[in-house]
Amino acid sequence: MKIIEKIFDSVLLLQPDGREDSRGTMQVFFSKKTTELPDGFNITEQRIYKIPQKHTFFGIHYQKAEAAKGKLISVIQGKALDYIVDLRPDSKTYKKYKSFELNADRPLLVFIPAGFGHGFLTLEDNTIQAFAVDADFEKDSSGIVNYKDPEIGLKLPVEDIIISDYDKNAN
Repeated sequence: MKIIEKIFDSVLLLQPDGREDSRGTMQVFFSKKTTELPDGFNITEQRIYKIPQKHTFFGIHYQKAEAAKGKLISVIQGKALDYIVDLRPDSKTYKKYKSFELNADRPLLVFIPAGFGHGFLTLEDNTIQAFAVDADFEKDSSGIVNYKDPEIGLKLPVEDIIISDYDKNAN
């Protein structure tokens, strides 16, 4: 696995190892031997999100630094826009964001350390996101920022989105 890009000097966009032969393709989502992630990142929970409708948006969620090192995300079916927001108050890029496409045709992984927010917009029906974290979910270990925060200025390519009340009403 190799690092393709560093975003805000801490978020990693990764190209997974894999192979293709007459049986199909195989991608290595995570390997302690070959994945270049910060020391201490040990996957404790993995989730699969099956999202039936395009233009479904998951708001800007983050893990608190004391709770976890980060999360590792990929799209294994379909296509989505990933949004990374720098939420480190002392950073010169505080409340700036970057977006990029994740899709099953060109498998990439993104490692998002604590201190960064993450949003996700599906671009195709039946998109599936693989999501791994190094700390089990506890209500007090994560937070949310409103995606419409004018200081962030997040731009979605569509106006009519499917969004939970939790994300829509975030402070």
